[in-house]
Amino acid sequence: MSVLAGIIQLHSLAEMYVERGIAVSEEVNQISNRITVGVATGAYKLTVGKWEWVRERVEESKELCERIGDYRQWGDCTAMLGESAFIAGDLAYSMNIQKELLEDARRRRSPLHQCWGLLGVAVNNIRLGNEAEAVPMLDEALKVLEETPNLSSSIETNGQLGLAYLRTGEDGRALEYANRALDLATGISPTVYSMDVGYSAIAEVYFTLWERALQSPDGKTDAVQLKSLAEKAIKLLRAFKNVFPIGQPSLFYFLGWYEWLNGKRPQAIKLWKDGLDSAQKYRMRYEEGLIHVKLGVALADDPTLRMEHFDGAIRIFGEMDATPMLRQARELSDRR
Repeated sequence: MSVLAGIIQLHSLAEMYVERGIAVSEEVNQISNRITVGVATGAYKLTVGKWEWVRERVEESKELCERIGDYRQWGDCTAMLGESAFIAGDLAYSMNIQKELLEDARRRRSPLHQCWGLLGVAVNNIRLGNEAEAVPMLDEALKVLEETPNLSSSIETNGQLGLAYLRTGEDGRALEYANRALDLATGISPTVYSMDVGYSAIAEVYFTLWERALQSPDGKTDAVQLKSLAEKAIKLLRAFKNVFPIGQPSLFYFLGWYEWLNGKRPQAIKLWKDGLDSAQKYRMRYEEGLIHVKLGVALADDPTLRMEHFDGAIRIFGEMDATPMLRQARELSDRR
């Protein structure tokens, strides 16, 4: 009920169900129930950015799983811990626990947990600049999904493959996988807190290629097509934000980018400032860094503000070893 109440934006009611669920589980004191309550309430708390709460509660559930040998729920706990850390920007913790999940899933031959582990390690590798290592893992995850279908995982995996190919300079393949993810996501309501991992990857592919097309003298036709695809990606991000509050920073980031590419500088800056506020509110460090970079570029006529934003981005990406974005922030900062 806490998760359902959160989906329909009744957050006070959701919090009441969280408290009630925990109280009843402690009163009954059956370990399997305590685990389930920890996972379910963690799923709600994650959507509103309560990262420390999620880690403490779900780590406790994971330990209880180990005590009674419940490795189905152990996998669910481990995946949630890795995903929440990734969304919050704690890449070191996320990578370590996703590797733990993958190793265990391979040993137990648990297909869906193996898929989640592959995806989890891969998305961290992309942010760390190891795209070449991510591609075969994502390909393997797609093969698992052929035998064990899971729509949200398929969207995330195809989207991240598109992003990985974008980073390796294979624009055609990047577009191919982004389109696959878009086709899978179109017409469905987001019901899983991690789906934005796929949605934001789709958007990054389209927006990056659209920007390049606009900068190319002969790219007008491509630019029109890519703008249309970017608009479809924004619809996905907006739908996610309408269900999950943690979707706000990504939506504002791409809305600002959209206005910027349409030549509407003041609107873009306002949206990015709103995005920065929401990223700080939900303590989503990676998105905060991305928006700092955009504002650093947009505020070129104010050297002090410009450097404040670039310094913020460099600090954030440096702390998480997000090499590609750290390099980009430094290069843009050095321009005059």
